[in-house]
Amino acid sequence: MADIEINWPLDLRPGAQSFYIRTVSTRFDNPLTGQVQVLERDAARWVTKLSLVRSELDARRLDALLATLRGAVGHVFVPDFRRCKAKGSLAGNPQLVSGAGTSLTVNGFTPDALGVLKAGDLIQTSTGRTHIVLQDVDADVTGAASVNIAPRLREPVTVGVLITDDCRVRMRLSDDSQTENATDNRHLTSFDLELIEVLPQ
Repeated sequence: MADIEINWPLDLRPGAQSFYIRTVSTRFDNPLTGQVQVLERDAARWVTKLSLVRSELDARRLDALLATLRGAVGHVFVPDFRRCKAKGSLAGNPQLVSGAGTSLTVNGFTPDALGVLKAGDLIQTSTGRTHIVLQDVDADVTGAASVNIAPRLREPVTVGVLITDDCRVRMRLSDDSQTENATDNRHLTSFDLELIEVLPQ
């Protein structure tokens, strides 16, 4: 694990951001039959691309942040600025109880509450590990719910209060040239960054 770990400042909101799961698959094309076989590899990870244009003071802050990361060596915890809060009702006092594979168990919802989580909501299961909810979720008669997620769990979940706000992913710059930026004659600096999730060893 890197000894450089910082949080992306929430006030440095990008002008544009993509935040998605990059899957890894292998494709086999049969030249005789035209049949295609696609196999999923176990290396799906979050990727984010951020575009920012900043005046001198914020540009200096960004330069310092990127220099602190020392290229792809350091880790930075990055939020999805498009999904800072869940759209589900979160009715009750939801607690993350357990998880395995692509499923989480949550209890403490209001019994029989509908739409406690919505497809596309994010859940943070441990420090730097964030997952997307795949379908709308209702609570059962006991206030429990099973939640289907992606990507799969790679570390044990942190049992406790369900975290759905400002979820962050442990990431690194995709390569050492990501720190490059250009400043125009108005003293506005443009940053176009790509970061990828750091998978556990």
